[in-house]
Amino acid sequence: MGETARMQLFQRRRWIQPDRVGEGLQAFIHQLAWINDQTGLEMAGWRRNDGDHPGAVLATTTYDHHAWFLTEVARLQTLADYGPVNDATLALTFGEDAFERWDCTAGVPTGWVLGEIFSQATAPGGTSSPCEGGTRWTNAEGSVGEIAWVLDGEWPAGLWLAEDLSADVVSGIRLESWTRIH
Repeated sequence: MGETARMQLFQRRRWIQPDRVGEGLQAFIHQLAWINDQTGLEMAGWRRNDGDHPGAVLATTTYDHHAWFLTEVARLQTLADYGPVNDATLALTFGEDAFERWDCTAGVPTGWVLGEIFSQATAPGGTSSPCEGGTRWTNAEGSVGEIAWVLDGEWPAGLWLAEDLSADVVSGIRLESWTRIH
């Protein structure tokens, strides 16, 4: 299996209304399945599994060419049936969607995809790696000046001991764990 040096990871975060999580998850999964049936985006769906975030969901896809991604998204938005599918999910969410796009900093295997559970640490640029085995990504859009490490599976215990980092860095770290739902 070869490697690609230029993979990008796209992430769209949404928050389902707390009193409608069941309906919202169904609508979110339906939306991603519909997108996958109509496009080549191959969207995966995730639910946050750490802390008290029952309605936090994430859509991801990976690709090698940003122009291809933009073309697929533009085509998706012209499909007559996309509006109602998107609106059904949107009606069950609150706040604004957050979009992030990440560039891999090292070659990853061609066809690389996330497993059934993944963890992500997002931190200010220049922050040292939290553990062995995480893939480092630099921000291309959405989290300017930050870097992320993505690890297949759960973070090990004792990740980033607070006394090792300044208070400014600690306040800027986002640790998340996600379970695949689609």
